[in-house]
Amino acid sequence: MLQTRTLAKPDIPEVVEAWNRSLVYDTVTQEQFGWVMLDDPNYEPEGNIIALDRGQIVGFVSVVARGGGPHEKDCGFVKGLFVLDLYWDRGLGERLLAQAEAYLVSRGKRAIRVTAYIGGRYFFNGIDLRYERLLALLTGCGYERLRDWGEIYTIDDVAVDLTDFELAAYHIEARKRVAAMGVKITPYDPAMLEEMRIFVDKLLGYRHWFPAGWEDGFGTSGHTLVALKEGAIIGWADYRPDPQDGDFGPIGVLEAYRGNGIGTCLLVESMLSMKELGTPKATAGWAETGFYLKNGWYICRQWAPFQKEL
Repeated sequence: MLQTRTLAKPDIPEVVEAWNRSLVYDTVTQEQFGWVMLDDPNYEPEGNIIALDRGQIVGFVSVVARGGGPHEKDCGFVKGLFVLDLYWDRGLGERLLAQAEAYLVSRGKRAIRVTAYIGGRYFFNGIDLRYERLLALLTGCGYERLRDWGEIYTIDDVAVDLTDFELAAYHIEARKRVAAMGVKITPYDPAMLEEMRIFVDKLLGYRHWFPAGWEDGFGTSGHTLVALKEGAIIGWADYRPDPQDGDFGPIGVLEAYRGNGIGTCLLVESMLSMKELGTPKATAGWAETGFYLKNGWYICRQWAPFQKEL
């Protein structure tokens, strides 16, 4: 007989094992699971529910009521959801979602979203388009794809192979334009912190990249670049080299300076640095797809974000 209860810390090894059997494109370690789920500042024990059959974990859902931006104050968010293969036809996915939704309603939420959220830790930008059962489950439970200007949209992750990367004519031209503007791309230095604060205040619409306390340890990895014009920061980018798969982003340029190749130069210098450090490939999540495609990247993964009114 199927039973449900809230997640306890001793459950994590079995939950992770079942998660990896079900979510084959999103396998995690116990450490990763604990960091994203239990160590999230928005963690709510009642929002993490496991399903058991004769004592064995066969399904899981995680939701949070806290977090999100000011425009999302009425929303809760799904952080994780899986059902083992043998239980798809037993209504388990529907049961887990119903319990998660009831919890969010008890917290005063009016909607539930399946996507990444501001101010917390997450695994997904939505549902990977390859998880056909999960997509069908959500649709059958009344969830709808999120829209942008009335159009259903898909969130793209992009990637680039760095092993043989060389500057293209497009990059060389961008470098020339940026240099002619008197803009210099350089590694961030802690002495620039006050200028970085000014930049952050001007970077309208992207404040979620700089939550409270962002200054603590900012740029200490040495993998932060800035674009300087007359000593002022007008653009910035982070990158993370890795022997297997590096990561790029976020990136931002002040609105008044966009369209001049500054973003391209920040991206290219990050790519060259990662290549020099032995990173064979890099990815960027929730990408401004057109920007990356122009710079030689390709779409490597696509996500469908959902929402349901409660």
